[in-house]
Amino acid sequence: MNIPNHLDTDHFTAAPQRRIGSQALTRDEKGAILLFESRRRVERGDVLTWNLPGGCARGGEDPQAACRRRIQEKSGLLIEPGKLLVMHWQPPKDDTVEGHNYVWDGGVISSHTELQLATDEVTQYRFVPRKQLTAFARDSLVERIDAALQALGRGHNGYLAGHAG
Repeated sequence: MNIPNHLDTDHFTAAPQRRIGSQALTRDEKGAILLFESRRRVERGDVLTWNLPGGCARGGEDPQAACRRRIQEKSGLLIEPGKLLVMHWQPPKDDTVEGHNYVWDGGVISSHTELQLATDEVTQYRFVPRKQLTAFARDSLVERIDAALQALGRGHNGYLAGHAG
């Protein structure tokens, strides 16, 4: 049997490249969602520059540990990511490879919590009410946040696939 070269690959030992993102849905006492403004997105000229706290995992790093590490590196905040709320698969797009984005329950913190931002990565932070998210975040992130909020309410996690919009 002749298998085309592009299909003749051992995807177990030579897996395709993927990125793993790991974020926390952290709320204040009124339910507003903690967002970080990404310096990279600002400098790139993006219109919607805000994201959930977290970041990419290193090769071989547990996604939950990556979430904890990246939040602490970016803000000094020690959050113990709780229950997995959403796993969001995103196909390759433009200059990015496909990715899996995990969203963990980041719990509730005071809106008066002062963060010590790594200004090379984060320009500012704020708690944003759900109704105002579209003014800060791209559609795929709003969809991810909505799925995470629904998972909190239902008591079980969700799955998203693709890009919104």
